[in-house]
Amino acid sequence: MSTLGELRTGQDIGALAAQRLLIGGFGARLGGDVRDRTAAIYEPRHPRELAHRVLRDLPYGPHRLQRLDLHLPEEGVEQGSVLCYVHGGGYVGGDKGAPGRPFYDNIGRWGAGEGFVVANLNYRLAPDDAYPAGGEDVALALHFVQQHVAEHGADPARVVMMGHSAGSSHVATMVANPELWPAGTAAPAGAVLSSGTYDPLLGGDERLALYFGDREAMAARSAIPGLCATDVPLLVSTTEFDPPDLQVQALSLFTAFFEAHGRLPQHVFADGHNHFSVVQQIGTADTWFSERLARFIVSPASPGTA
Repeated sequence: MSTLGELRTGQDIGALAAQRLLIGGFGARLGGDVRDRTAAIYEPRHPRELAHRVLRDLPYGPHRLQRLDLHLPEEGVEQGSVLCYVHGGGYVGGDKGAPGRPFYDNIGRWGAGEGFVVANLNYRLAPDDAYPAGGEDVALALHFVQQHVAEHGADPARVVMMGHSAGSSHVATMVANPELWPAGTAAPAGAVLSSGTYDPLLGGDERLALYFGDREAMAARSAIPGLCATDVPLLVSTTEFDPPDLQVQALSLFTAFFEAHGRLPQHVFADGHNHFSVVQQIGTADTWFSERLARFIVSPASPGTA
């Protein structure tokens, strides 16, 4: 895998600059056209066949969607670290991936290559299953992983949760509401919140109502107070071409967190990326974001936050 220093030379840096212009041209918005045009850039960069072992569709609960894939490194597990990845999909769709499809096996392939055990999970979807079903499923998956990763050489105390988009909302709900955790579940070692909705009242996506309910219900379902109160280390990620309402979500979390702690949470701004590319590029030669992610997985607490 190329290092950041290797990327910042000649042809590579020119290619990355051209890619940034291309992605920026799609606009700072969501939509199937942006998703598909972005995927067309990254799909060819991911191999269809995986070189590591994957345990597919392990049930972590009784519902047909409560399934996860466990990606296992071929060599030893780096400091016992585990990443649980929760996909997006607007609360009503999305999928963890399957053999021969690049997304989101790319997360598992990258993590296994770094020496992490990676759990990619599906969860119940709106409108059939509304708030707090996603947070409940993330908590149930965390409990399952903590119960089983030692069988694969990993440390149950070193499980980091990562959610993107709707998945980020579900991880935030889980972290902010420990009452959702099954008995015997320990707090995760850290949580990565990537381009999510944390206060649904501030959201601009009409699908939010399908999951969070009406505005009166939304008012009681913000994860921000709980995220400001938790001891779980946070890494908050936004992108340059996220829609404005998602950038407002991060800003609101940052503001409340600073008021509570006198500092910002750990954060990363993925310039040159949009809502989809920031996770689709993981496992490619563009390693800037994934290197930061790997450091957090290995050592979630930053100096002065532990």
